Amino acid sequence: MWTYVIAFTADMKGFMMVRSRKRGGWEMPGGKAFDGETPLEASLREFREETGHMLISREEWVATIGNGFVHFGYIGEGDERRRCLEEIEEVEVFEDLPIDLAYPKMEYEPLLSMARVLLLKEGAFLTE
Repeated sequence: MWTYVIAFTADMKGFMMVRSRKRGGWEMPGGKAFDGETPLEASLREFREETGHMLISREEWVATIGNGFVHFGYIGEGDERRRCLEEIEEVEVFEDLPIDLAYPKMEYEPLLSMARVLLLKEGAFLTE
């Protein structure tokens, strides 16, 4: 099982991406789940490892794609200097998808839209 994360700033103006050393382009944080990990646990761990930040999310803020999961959420506290330097070259918040993506743009666009709709609907979560 694999997982990746689409995480927005609290004001929903930007989302976080990582530049993979292996693939040389921008992508959403994520990776393989360990045995026994739930999709959310894997997403929380991968996001922290790759960005240095906590992920604010819920079990139900997820889309299932094949044998993988995409969790939606917000960028929490952290420090990108704590990221896994072996795997991740850079961490950045974008308002729009960058040109040099690791995967085709059409893979990200529908999931970004889905995340925006869900998180705007659930936005009160940040003030709970």
